[in-house]
Amino acid sequence: MNTSIINEPQLLVTVSDPTMLTKLKNAIKMMNGVSSIFIMRPKKTGLELAEEDKAKGMVTQWNSVDEMFDTVLGE
Repeated sequence: MNTSIINEPQLLVTVSDPTMLTKLKNAIKMMNGVSSIFIMRPKKTGLELAEEDKAKGMVTQWNSVDEMFDTVLGE
């Protein structure tokens, strides 16, 4: 990363419609004086990832706690 970017003024824009990111990025790039543009997407929480797995049917079920530990520990 260029260290001079740290010393330059920065603009943070929050976009609620992700489909607009590319159009907005291209419009800003056309402006004089814009040195770089980064798109940062928020990281998903563990709960959000688990909910996605559940929706995809990626769920494991055991008949007992002992069976779960045997599977997880490879016994």
